[in-house]
Amino acid sequence: MDLGLKDKVAIVTGAGGDAMGTGVCLDLAREGACIITNDVDREWADKVAKQVVDLGARAVPTYADVTKLADCREMVRTTLDAFNRVDILVTIPAYPKLGWFIDSSEEELHRIVDVTFWGVVNAVRAALDPMIEQKSGSIVCLGSDAGKVAPHREVMYGTAKAAVMHFVKGLATEMGPHGIRINVVNAAVTKVPQMVQSGWLTPEKEARLSQQYPLRRLGTPQDHVDSILFLCSERAGYITGQTLSVSGGAI
Repeated sequence: MDLGLKDKVAIVTGAGGDAMGTGVCLDLAREGACIITNDVDREWADKVAKQVVDLGARAVPTYADVTKLADCREMVRTTLDAFNRVDILVTIPAYPKLGWFIDSSEEELHRIVDVTFWGVVNAVRAALDPMIEQKSGSIVCLGSDAGKVAPHREVMYGTAKAAVMHFVKGLATEMGPHGIRINVVNAAVTKVPQMVQSGWLTPEKEARLSQQYPLRRLGTPQDHVDSILFLCSERAGYITGQTLSVSGGAI
């Protein structure tokens, strides 16, 4: 299926980590898009940009801290200098720190919200100006079903992800008349490299968790990448303000 993404200009925040952000960058590149690979970790931003170029697409790395609106505005200025427009924004970053609310420090609670919610708001706000001028654009925010089910030991993370869904729903009504679509792809527990490398996701734990899902497996980064690319594309041209749970049927 041709997604019509050739020569589109896409910003991906949280491009590093060999998980969803990296996968989105590489699959957008395979579709012929030009990519801004943004990550606060400069090595990751540069590494993914090189991978995009190796696929034959154009890429520019940026290093915005998405908790700062000024950084996000600079990221967008760099995009406009390089490619003259912004067609797509995909926001990936989150800070899913587990812990009991009552035991969490003020600093930890603010960090969760700053990255998980304000990191989305700042990137979106910065990207909207050129999109409004163009009268077109597609924004996809990576969410989490933690924002729906409020799992224990994730009070602030779940709250921040619920806020992302509400933000997107409300903003879609404002941006629709400007030709801009904005949606959320919610993840459940996803088997990402960091989980395995850290030892958190053992084979035994994966087998146990998989039983909670009707499809009897955990999600993979590619499961989410596929859904994100669809919503970025004009194949989803009449979809906005929606939250899609990519959760193996759990939600």
